[in-house]
Amino acid sequence: MKYALVVTVLILAFNSLLAQQLTVQVFDSIRNVPLSNATVYCVEFDQTVLTNTDGKSVFTVNTGSCLNIKVVTLGYRSAFFTLCEGQSLVKIYLLPVHLDMHEVTVSSGALIQSNKNPFHIESQKMSSLGVISNLTLGEALAKIPGVYNAALGNGISKPVIRGMQGMRVVTLLNGLRLEGQQWGGDHGIGITSLGVSAVEVIKGPASLLYGADALGGVVYLVDAPFAPSNARSVEFQSEGFSNTLGGRAQLIYKESYRKFRWFVASTYSNHADFQLPSGKFAKNSRFNDFGAKVNMSYTGKRSLYSLRYTASHSVVGIPGHTHDSLATPLTFQVDERARTYELPAQFFQNHLIQATANFYRDKSDVLFMYGATLNRLIEFDEKVTIPSLSMFLFNHLAQLRWQIKWNPRTKLTAGLQAMTQDNTNALNASDTLIPNAQSVDLGGYVSVNHERKKWNVQAGIRYDRRTIFGIDLPHQNNLSFNGLNGSIGVVRSSDKFVWRTSLSTGFRAPHLTELFSNGYHHGALRYEVGDAALVPEKASQLDVTIEWNQAHGALVLNPFVSYIRDYIYLEPMGMLFDGIPGYRYVQNNEVLFSGVDLSYHVHPHFAHGLHWEVSISYLNVSSLGDSSVSMIPQPRMQNVLRYEFELKNFIRLKEVNVQSTLMGPQNNVAYLETTSKAYHVLDFSLVFAFGKTDQFTIKGGGRNVLNATYIDHLSRLKNIQMPFPGRNFFLGVGYNFNSNFKNKPYEN
Repeated sequence: MKYALVVTVLILAFNSLLAQQLTVQVFDSIRNVPLSNATVYCVEFDQTVLTNTDGKSVFTVNTGSCLNIKVVTLGYRSAFFTLCEGQSLVKIYLLPVHLDMHEVTVSSGALIQSNKNPFHIESQKMSSLGVISNLTLGEALAKIPGVYNAALGNGISKPVIRGMQGMRVVTLLNGLRLEGQQWGGDHGIGITSLGVSAVEVIKGPASLLYGADALGGVVYLVDAPFAPSNARSVEFQSEGFSNTLGGRAQLIYKESYRKFRWFVASTYSNHADFQLPSGKFAKNSRFNDFGAKVNMSYTGKRSLYSLRYTASHSVVGIPGHTHDSLATPLTFQVDERARTYELPAQFFQNHLIQATANFYRDKSDVLFMYGATLNRLIEFDEKVTIPSLSMFLFNHLAQLRWQIKWNPRTKLTAGLQAMTQDNTNALNASDTLIPNAQSVDLGGYVSVNHERKKWNVQAGIRYDRRTIFGIDLPHQNNLSFNGLNGSIGVVRSSDKFVWRTSLSTGFRAPHLTELFSNGYHHGALRYEVGDAALVPEKASQLDVTIEWNQAHGALVLNPFVSYIRDYIYLEPMGMLFDGIPGYRYVQNNEVLFSGVDLSYHVHPHFAHGLHWEVSISYLNVSSLGDSSVSMIPQPRMQNVLRYEFELKNFIRLKEVNVQSTLMGPQNNVAYLETTSKAYHVLDFSLVFAFGKTDQFTIKGGGRNVLNATYIDHLSRLKNIQMPFPGRNFFLGVGYNFNSNFKNKPYEN
């Protein structure tokens, strides 16, 4: 024991000799004064330090390592730079700006300033998307230009990107791909917004870095950062909604030391049937869910390790479901609401675990990630003792990425990705929609990024192969699909102007549901029949983005064209199965998606606290032969007026928000699909703050305050003419407490 203690002391002493202190001091570039409470984040250490009154933040680092540093503070342009050995004091001068178009994104797997990325990424903070309170994560995402929400009542929602959803949109949480039976229109994302701080959306084919299937795009969710070094924090939020007589509460506790960081979070929500503008209630639209999250991170000498676990459990009613052939739309609009579940209902469970190891060297970085996801889906139709569907989906995912820094201007990234899926039906289910089967996805890619002055070019190629085997059907052999895809993007950026264009291809193999479905899908209210002869979808997209940024305004114009061959869709069969309409999966030779997203942000000099944000999204779809593409989003224009007050009172009004959403008519519909009328929804919110540091906040407001009666074209309840919720007032409270450790424990 004595010798072990001596060896331990010598190792610690040796490490302390190798370590050095790095000080980053942050100044206002105009007034040349230090900026306090600026956030200085070190990527390799996953460590955040706030600047003191002198504008200084201090890191203890190991010699010989280069570090990527990000500096962010409100009202200034963010900075991103690299520090290497020999630099002990670095002074950073931030430019005061009203609008920052140079935000750093993380969805590519490495931090990169958005104005230097050849591929356009919509990046939004969850706090901004939640200014008007949302019931689900899907509702929050629908505020992003080009992104919509396909909902089945209030409890189930999923993102729609440029008219595509389900298997054509890949969702990732910190790089871990989420697989949760998203093939069904009645199955949501599978997680809540608990602990998520930002979302990044890549529109169009994004197969190069994220794997096959992402023909519509990618939704990349980013977990909240850990607490600042040697500090702890407590975050509590609670919201109540008048329309559903429901609410949500969440609690997050964080602790961070120099090398080890962790946080734990939980959330619970419960909602009764929502109220319609007429005063009646949507029968069986109730839902409740529970979520939990644990994140940990540890910094090695020149490495970073993280372990993350997320769980969710939801019980969701299925509105609009019946076997009664005499049912009318008014059947599902009742005079009394209820909260406890009744049949039909769905039970979801999702478990996600992710382990990541990053190794940093002077000329290269290596990332290894392993993840596992488990989805449990149970649908009860008529009997609570016998489920109509009961399915397990177990996934293993692994990723290896190697980034080589040839020189300060050129980087090469190579990666391997693998995913195995095991889909199993429980023996006690009355129906089997898809057979038991396993699949293996293997993919590899190489990408080169070169930066020269104001130009940045990125090009890459990728190969994917999917094998489906163990198919529990007679006389059915194994199936294999493969695809070779590539992308190239160019961006030219300056302080006020960014121009980028990209050309990318994508590939999506048919899913089990499209190949082998043969049964009742009660949640979607149809009988589905697959086709084992389907071939993969192949997509090509041209995307152009023009960004103009001034001190008091910013404009983003993003036209696109996407061409898809062998597009898979559901075609009505014109026959009923026990009163439920039948559909079959077929393919269209050619489908062309084209449209534009436009956003404009005005921050006038004469009204310092005023922000006016406008976004317009338009999509047109044409297909060879019949009109096969259904659920094309309506044209949309959103206007957001926000005024931020600079009051000094102990209790003060912090900001006022008014949001107007105008949806145009949709007359471009598929066979047997009905058109949709235009509608307008008005929302607002007020935010109050208490104390000098805004530790305590109160948010109140209303959604659909004009009590408009409308049915969105993407609503899964459109077939029973179920309107969206009527007027809905909300009230929320938030508490955020931060404190430093007095004795700075666990400094190792």
